Amino acid sequence: KRSLPELVQLQALMQQGFYKQEKLTIAQLAKALSRPEYVVRNLINEKLGFRNFNDYVNQLRVHDAMAQLVAEPDKPIMNISLDLGYRTLSSFNRAFKERTQLSPSQYRQQQLSV
Repeated sequence: KRSLPELVQLQALMQQGFYKQEKLTIAQLAKALSRPEYVVRNLINEKLGFRNFNDYVNQLRVHDAMAQLVAEPDKPIMNISLDLGYRTLSSFNRAFKERTQLSPSQYRQQQLSV
């Protein structure tokens, strides 16, 4: 029965941009929430329906990137990826394409030409 406040706490922390930390681990997230890792993993997998922690973090980052790519058309894609916690442009491109079937530059081009 305690899972709802934990879920609300998790989502509130992520909305504040916690997911943007480079090299973010589930251990860091659990510590920030003052919960054991298995509880946080269960929230992400069972309650939110993600395959794993990385899948969850990438979803948040890509969603954020999609908004930034359109809102800031002159901001370099590399800067967006770094701001969102990716260490390399290739890992950002991979995560982005996995979720949207487009590269970040293709997505930006498509959205701005609508």
